[in-house]
Amino acid sequence: MAVRQPSTVTFEPLYEGPLPNDRAREDGVVVHSLTAHAVCSMDRHKWIESEKRGYDAGEAAYREWVERHWRSFVRSKLLEHLYGMRCWSGFEESDYGLLSRSSVQYHIPQDQLETISGILADGGENLDVINWALAHNHPLDPILWLLERIDINAKRHRLLTDHIRLFVERT
Repeated sequence: MAVRQPSTVTFEPLYEGPLPNDRAREDGVVVHSLTAHAVCSMDRHKWIESEKRGYDAGEAAYREWVERHWRSFVRSKLLEHLYGMRCWSGFEESDYGLLSRSSVQYHIPQDQLETISGILADGGENLDVINWALAHNHPLDPILWLLERIDINAKRHRLLTDHIRLFVERT
């Protein structure tokens, strides 16, 4: 069975390209530094805000990026990682490509997997996925199995506590 990229999630090229903090694994997969790419995104945000205002937006622009964009940044990178589109250092390497594995497709039909990915990509939580499943009369056991494998709440919590400190210390 061929694995399709989800139609509800798009994977954009990295604006900043490869960074010195990115590394290649022995198998050739590039592991991108979540922190280094976030800092590039913060710098880009600061430049845009400074241009809009006509003066250097300074450290406030960095804090603004963390407040406005950090969660969606992490969520999009997590989905890239889970689909095997791009490997990110902020997540377990064993989760790389998780949603493209035949074991997942054995449990969850592709159309449901795409819908669940879309819900999560749009900022939805486990409860949103469960409510969707109930509303469409999908069996809950396979969906709960998938949500347990993704474990998005634990990943987000760990990332917020481990990485956000780096941004706050920067500002």
